[in-house]
Amino acid sequence: MKYCSRIPYKLFTIALLASASVHAKRVPVDRSVVTVNDDIILESDIEAFRQKSKSKNFQDLFGGIDPKKLNDRKSVLNLLIEEKIIDQQVKKLELNVSNVEIDRHIRSILERNGITEAQLKVRLKDLGTSFAEYRDGIRRQLERQNLLGREIKPMMEVSDEELRHFMARQGDADTNRRYHLAHILIAGKGPKVKARAEKVLGEALSNPEDFTRLAKEYSDDQATASAGGDLGAMNHDAMLTQFHQAVKTTTAGHVYPKVIQSPGGLHILKVVSTEALSFASLPEEKKAELRNQLMGQELEKKMALWLDRKKSEAHIRFAAGEVK
Repeated sequence: MKYCSRIPYKLFTIALLASASVHAKRVPVDRSVVTVNDDIILESDIEAFRQKSKSKNFQDLFGGIDPKKLNDRKSVLNLLIEEKIIDQQVKKLELNVSNVEIDRHIRSILERNGITEAQLKVRLKDLGTSFAEYRDGIRRQLERQNLLGREIKPMMEVSDEELRHFMARQGDADTNRRYHLAHILIAGKGPKVKARAEKVLGEALSNPEDFTRLAKEYSDDQATASAGGDLGAMNHDAMLTQFHQAVKTTTAGHVYPKVIQSPGGLHILKVVSTEALSFASLPEEKKAELRNQLMGQELEKKMALWLDRKKSEAHIRFAAGEVK
Protein backbone atom coordinates (compact mmCIF):
# COMPACT_ATOMS: atom_id res chain seq x y z
CA MET A 1 0.00 0.00 0.00
CA LYS A 2 1.31 3.43 -0.93
CA TYR A 3 0.47 6.35 1.36
CA CYS A 4 1.35 9.25 -0.96
CA SER A 5 -0.02 10.74 -4.15
CA ARG A 6 1.92 10.36 -7.36
CA ILE A 7 3.87 13.37 -8.54
CA PRO A 8 6.93 13.34 -10.80
CA TYR A 9 9.73 11.09 -9.63
CA LYS A 10 12.32 13.85 -9.23
CA LEU A 11 9.98 15.93 -7.08
CA PHE A 12 8.53 13.13 -4.99
CA THR A 13 10.84 10.22 -4.26
CA ILE A 14 13.87 12.36 -3.49
CA ALA A 15 11.79 14.58 -1.22
CA LEU A 16 10.70 11.62 0.88
CA LEU A 17 14.19 10.20 1.00
CA ALA A 18 15.58 13.51 2.17
CA SER A 19 13.02 13.75 4.97
CA ALA A 20 13.32 10.18 6.30
CA SER A 21 15.73 9.14 9.02
CA VAL A 22 18.58 6.84 8.05
CA HIS A 23 20.45 4.49 10.35
CA ALA A 24 23.57 4.61 8.19
CA LYS A 25 27.08 3.59 9.11
CA ARG A 26 29.19 6.56 10.05
CA VAL A 27 31.74 7.40 7.41
CA PRO A 28 35.31 7.57 8.75
CA VAL A 29 35.73 11.23 7.81
CA ASP A 30 32.77 13.32 6.73
CA ARG A 31 33.57 15.93 4.13
CA SER A 32 31.97 18.44 1.83
CA VAL A 33 31.48 16.96 -1.65
CA VAL A 34 29.67 19.76 -3.46
CA THR A 35 28.20 23.17 -2.67
CA VAL A 36 24.97 24.24 -4.35
CA ASN A 37 24.71 28.00 -3.99
CA ASP A 38 24.92 28.26 -0.17
CA ASP A 39 23.98 24.64 0.66
CA ILE A 40 26.48 21.83 1.21
CA ILE A 41 26.16 18.14 0.34
CA LEU A 42 28.28 15.91 2.57
CA GLU A 43 29.76 12.47 2.00
CA SER A 44 27.39 11.18 4.69
CA ASP A 45 24.41 12.56 2.71
CA ILE A 46 25.34 10.35 -0.23
CA GLU A 47 25.65 7.24 1.92
CA ALA A 48 22.41 7.99 3.77
CA PHE A 49 20.54 8.51 0.51
CA ARG A 50 21.74 5.18 -0.86
CA GLN A 51 20.94 3.18 2.25
CA LYS A 52 17.48 4.59 2.73
CA SER A 53 16.41 4.23 -0.90
CA LYS A 54 17.64 0.62 -1.05
CA SER A 55 15.78 -0.43 2.08
CA LYS A 56 12.77 -2.72 1.70
CA ASN A 57 10.85 -0.54 4.15
CA PHE A 58 11.18 2.51 1.92
CA GLN A 59 10.31 0.48 -1.18
CA ASP A 60 7.16 -0.87 0.52
CA LEU A 61 6.02 2.52 1.73
CA PHE A 62 6.84 4.93 -1.08
CA GLY A 63 8.15 3.00 -4.10
CA GLY A 64 11.75 2.95 -5.20
CA ILE A 65 14.46 4.44 -7.34
CA ASP A 66 16.18 2.75 -10.27
CA PRO A 67 18.93 0.58 -8.70
CA LYS A 68 21.30 1.54 -11.53
CA LYS A 69 21.19 5.13 -10.34
CA LEU A 70 21.94 4.14 -6.76
CA ASN A 71 25.05 2.22 -7.79
CA ASP A 72 26.44 5.18 -9.70
CA ARG A 73 27.95 7.88 -7.47
CA LYS A 74 27.64 10.55 -10.15
CA SER A 75 23.90 9.82 -10.58
CA VAL A 76 23.24 9.91 -6.83
CA LEU A 77 25.13 13.18 -6.48
CA ASN A 78 23.14 14.67 -9.36
CA LEU A 79 19.86 13.68 -7.66
CA LEU A 80 20.97 15.34 -4.42
CA ILE A 81 22.00 18.50 -6.29
CA GLU A 82 18.56 18.63 -7.88
CA GLU A 83 17.00 18.18 -4.43
CA LYS A 84 18.92 21.19 -3.11
CA ILE A 85 17.86 23.30 -6.08
CA ILE A 86 14.21 22.32 -5.61
CA ASP A 87 14.32 23.19 -1.91
CA GLN A 88 15.94 26.53 -2.68
CA GLN A 89 13.29 27.38 -5.26
CA VAL A 90 10.46 26.45 -2.87
CA LYS A 91 11.94 28.83 -0.30
CA LYS A 92 12.64 31.58 -2.83
CA LEU A 93 9.11 31.48 -4.26
CA GLU A 94 7.53 31.18 -0.77
CA LEU A 95 5.74 27.96 -1.63
CA ASN A 96 5.94 26.48 1.87
CA VAL A 97 2.83 24.76 3.26
CA SER A 98 1.18 25.12 6.65
CA ASN A 99 0.50 22.45 9.27
CA VAL A 100 -3.21 22.79 8.50
CA GLU A 101 -2.59 21.82 4.85
CA ILE A 102 -0.45 18.85 5.92
CA ASP A 103 -3.15 17.66 8.35
CA ARG A 104 -5.82 17.96 5.65
CA HIS A 105 -3.74 15.97 3.17
CA ILE A 106 -3.03 13.19 5.66
CA ARG A 107 -6.74 12.96 6.50
CA SER A 108 -7.52 12.44 2.81
CA ILE A 109 -4.86 9.69 2.61
CA LEU A 110 -6.38 7.96 5.64
CA GLU A 111 -9.87 8.13 4.11
CA ARG A 112 -8.70 6.76 0.74
CA ASN A 113 -6.95 3.83 2.42
CA GLY A 114 -9.72 3.20 4.95
CA ILE A 115 -7.40 3.37 7.97
CA THR A 116 -7.08 5.44 11.13
CA GLU A 117 -4.18 7.64 12.14
CA ALA A 118 -3.29 5.11 14.84
CA GLN A 119 -3.12 2.33 12.24
CA LEU A 120 -0.92 4.47 10.03
CA LYS A 121 1.46 5.14 12.91
CA VAL A 122 1.74 1.42 13.60
CA ARG A 123 2.49 0.75 9.93
CA LEU A 124 5.11 3.51 9.87
CA LYS A 125 6.75 2.12 13.00
CA ASP A 126 6.88 -1.34 11.42
CA LEU A 127 8.65 0.21 8.43
CA GLY A 128 11.19 2.08 10.56
CA THR A 129 9.74 5.55 9.92
CA SER A 130 8.20 7.89 12.49
CA PHE A 131 5.00 9.87 12.05
CA ALA A 132 7.01 13.11 12.35
CA GLU A 133 9.26 12.00 9.48
CA TYR A 134 6.20 11.02 7.47
CA ARG A 135 4.65 14.45 8.02
CA ASP A 136 7.87 16.06 6.84
CA GLY A 137 7.75 13.91 3.71
CA ILE A 138 4.16 15.02 3.07
CA ARG A 139 5.21 18.65 3.59
CA ARG A 140 7.92 18.29 0.99
CA GLN A 141 5.52 16.56 -1.39
CA LEU A 142 2.97 19.37 -1.11
CA GLU A 143 5.65 22.01 -1.57
CA ARG A 144 6.73 20.30 -4.76
CA GLN A 145 3.15 20.18 -5.99
CA ASN A 146 3.05 23.93 -5.39
CA LEU A 147 6.27 24.26 -7.38
CA LEU A 148 4.75 22.26 -10.24
CA GLY A 149 1.72 24.53 -10.27
CA ARG A 150 3.87 27.66 -10.26
CA GLU A 151 6.75 26.74 -12.57
CA ILE A 152 5.82 23.76 -14.76
CA LYS A 153 2.08 23.44 -15.39
CA PRO A 154 1.66 26.93 -16.88
CA MET A 155 3.86 25.67 -19.73
CA MET A 156 1.60 22.65 -20.33
CA GLU A 157 -1.58 23.84 -22.00
CA VAL A 158 -2.80 20.98 -24.21
CA SER A 159 -4.83 21.89 -27.29
CA ASP A 160 -7.41 19.66 -28.98
CA GLU A 161 -5.07 19.42 -31.96
CA GLU A 162 -2.29 18.05 -29.73
CA LEU A 163 -4.77 15.58 -28.22
CA ARG A 164 -5.86 14.48 -31.70
CA HIS A 165 -2.26 13.73 -32.68
CA PHE A 166 -1.65 11.98 -29.35
CA MET A 167 -4.68 9.77 -29.91
CA ALA A 168 -3.44 8.88 -33.41
CA ARG A 169 0.02 8.02 -32.05
CA GLN A 170 -1.51 5.70 -29.46
CA GLY A 171 -2.70 3.36 -32.18
CA ASP A 172 -4.72 1.56 -29.52
CA ALA A 173 -7.90 -0.20 -30.60
CA ASP A 174 -9.13 -0.10 -27.02
CA THR A 175 -9.11 3.69 -27.04
CA ASN A 176 -9.95 4.38 -30.66
CA ARG A 177 -12.78 1.95 -31.47
CA ARG A 178 -16.40 1.30 -30.58
CA TYR A 179 -17.68 -2.27 -30.64
CA HIS A 180 -21.21 -3.46 -31.43
CA LEU A 181 -21.57 -6.71 -29.45
CA ALA A 182 -24.08 -9.49 -28.97
CA HIS A 183 -23.90 -12.35 -26.50
CA ILE A 184 -25.55 -15.51 -25.34
CA LEU A 185 -25.46 -16.03 -21.57
CA ILE A 186 -25.55 -19.51 -20.11
CA ALA A 187 -26.16 -18.98 -16.40
CA GLY A 188 -24.97 -21.25 -13.63
CA LYS A 189 -21.94 -23.39 -12.86
CA GLY A 190 -20.78 -26.94 -13.20
CA PRO A 191 -19.96 -29.46 -15.93
CA LYS A 192 -23.48 -29.57 -17.37
CA VAL A 193 -23.61 -25.78 -17.73
CA LYS A 194 -20.19 -25.72 -19.37
CA ALA A 195 -21.18 -28.53 -21.76
CA ARG A 196 -24.32 -26.62 -22.73
CA ALA A 197 -22.28 -23.47 -23.36
CA GLU A 198 -19.75 -25.36 -25.49
CA LYS A 199 -22.60 -26.88 -27.55
CA VAL A 200 -24.12 -23.43 -28.20
CA LEU A 201 -20.68 -22.03 -29.03
CA GLY A 202 -20.15 -24.78 -31.59
CA GLU A 203 -23.44 -23.91 -33.31
CA ALA A 204 -22.61 -20.18 -33.28
CA LEU A 205 -19.16 -20.75 -34.77
CA SER A 206 -20.63 -22.95 -37.51
CA ASN A 207 -23.18 -20.33 -38.47
CA PRO A 208 -22.49 -16.80 -37.10
CA GLU A 209 -25.37 -15.42 -39.17
CA ASP A 210 -27.74 -17.52 -37.04
CA PHE A 211 -26.57 -15.90 -33.78
CA THR A 212 -29.82 -13.97 -33.28
CA ARG A 213 -31.90 -17.15 -33.34
CA LEU A 214 -29.49 -18.95 -31.02
CA ALA A 215 -29.62 -16.10 -28.50
CA LYS A 216 -33.41 -16.09 -28.49
CA GLU A 217 -33.43 -19.85 -27.99
CA TYR A 218 -30.61 -20.36 -25.48
CA SER A 219 -29.65 -17.13 -23.71
CA ASP A 220 -30.47 -16.76 -20.03
CA ASP A 221 -30.03 -12.98 -20.22
CA GLN A 222 -33.69 -11.92 -20.07
CA ALA A 223 -32.81 -8.31 -20.90
CA THR A 224 -31.25 -9.11 -24.28
CA ALA A 225 -32.42 -12.58 -25.36
CA SER A 226 -35.53 -11.33 -27.16
CA ALA A 227 -33.34 -8.89 -29.13
CA GLY A 228 -31.01 -11.65 -30.26
CA GLY A 229 -28.48 -10.99 -27.50
CA ASP A 230 -27.81 -7.46 -28.75
CA LEU A 231 -25.68 -5.49 -26.25
CA GLY A 232 -25.45 -2.38 -28.42
CA ALA A 233 -22.36 -0.35 -29.29
CA MET A 234 -19.85 0.47 -26.59
CA ASN A 235 -16.24 1.45 -26.12
CA HIS A 236 -13.67 -0.65 -24.32
CA ASP A 237 -14.30 0.95 -20.92
CA ALA A 238 -18.03 0.21 -20.95
CA MET A 239 -17.88 -3.55 -21.58
CA LEU A 240 -17.19 -6.40 -19.19
CA THR A 241 -13.48 -6.70 -18.50
CA GLN A 242 -13.76 -10.37 -19.47
CA PHE A 243 -14.59 -9.24 -23.03
CA HIS A 244 -11.45 -7.12 -23.49
CA GLN A 245 -9.20 -9.79 -24.96
CA ALA A 246 -12.00 -11.21 -27.10
CA VAL A 247 -12.78 -7.97 -28.92
CA LYS A 248 -9.08 -7.42 -29.67
CA THR A 249 -8.80 -10.70 -31.56
CA THR A 250 -12.23 -11.17 -33.15
CA THR A 251 -13.02 -9.84 -36.61
CA ALA A 252 -16.31 -8.01 -37.09
CA GLY A 253 -19.12 -10.42 -37.98
CA HIS A 254 -17.45 -13.36 -36.20
CA VAL A 255 -17.90 -15.19 -32.91
CA TYR A 256 -15.09 -15.43 -30.37
CA PRO A 257 -13.96 -19.09 -30.45
CA LYS A 258 -13.97 -19.64 -26.68
CA VAL A 259 -16.55 -19.56 -23.92
CA ILE A 260 -15.98 -16.51 -21.71
CA GLN A 261 -16.54 -16.84 -17.98
CA SER A 262 -17.73 -13.93 -15.84
CA PRO A 263 -19.41 -13.70 -12.42
CA GLY A 264 -22.75 -13.82 -14.25
CA GLY A 265 -22.10 -17.10 -16.02
CA LEU A 266 -20.70 -18.27 -19.37
CA HIS A 267 -20.85 -16.04 -22.46
CA ILE A 268 -20.72 -16.71 -26.16
CA LEU A 269 -19.69 -13.40 -27.71
CA LYS A 270 -20.17 -12.06 -31.22
CA VAL A 271 -18.52 -8.89 -32.50
CA VAL A 272 -21.28 -7.60 -34.78
CA SER A 273 -19.31 -4.62 -36.06
CA THR A 274 -16.57 -2.20 -35.10
CA GLU A 275 -16.22 1.51 -35.69
CA ALA A 276 -13.09 3.64 -35.61
CA LEU A 277 -13.74 6.63 -33.39
CA SER A 278 -12.86 10.09 -34.57
CA PHE A 279 -11.52 12.56 -32.06
CA ALA A 280 -14.67 14.67 -32.41
CA SER A 281 -16.87 11.72 -31.45
CA LEU A 282 -15.05 11.04 -28.18
CA PRO A 283 -17.03 11.83 -25.02
CA GLU A 284 -15.59 14.61 -22.86
CA GLU A 285 -14.53 12.18 -20.13
CA LYS A 286 -12.43 10.24 -22.68
CA LYS A 287 -10.83 13.47 -23.89
CA ALA A 288 -10.04 14.36 -20.28
CA GLU A 289 -8.46 10.93 -19.82
CA LEU A 290 -6.29 11.43 -22.92
CA ARG A 291 -5.34 14.91 -21.74
CA ASN A 292 -4.20 13.52 -18.38
CA GLN A 293 -2.16 10.79 -20.12
CA LEU A 294 -0.45 13.32 -22.37
CA MET A 295 0.25 15.74 -19.53
CA GLY A 296 1.64 12.89 -17.43
CA GLN A 297 4.13 12.08 -20.19
CA GLU A 298 5.06 15.71 -20.74
CA LEU A 299 5.39 16.53 -17.04
CA GLU A 300 8.61 14.54 -16.60
CA LYS A 301 10.12 16.14 -19.72
CA LYS A 302 9.21 19.66 -18.63
CA MET A 303 10.54 18.97 -15.15
CA ALA A 304 13.86 17.73 -16.54
CA LEU A 305 14.20 20.84 -18.71
CA TRP A 306 13.37 23.10 -15.77
CA LEU A 307 15.95 21.39 -13.57
CA ASP A 308 18.61 21.63 -16.27
CA ARG A 309 17.97 25.36 -16.57
CA LYS A 310 18.07 25.92 -12.82
CA LYS A 311 21.30 23.93 -12.52
CA SER A 312 22.90 26.05 -15.23
CA GLU A 313 21.89 29.18 -13.30
CA ALA A 314 23.11 27.86 -9.93
CA HIS A 315 26.61 28.25 -8.50
CA ILE A 316 27.72 24.62 -8.11
CA ARG A 317 31.21 23.92 -6.77
CA PHE A 318 32.62 20.37 -6.54
CA ALA A 319 35.33 19.32 -4.11
CA ALA A 320 38.77 18.66 -5.57
CA GLY A 321 38.93 15.29 -7.32
CA GLU A 322 35.15 14.83 -7.43
CA VAL A 323 33.77 13.61 -10.77
CA LYS A 324 31.22 16.06 -12.12
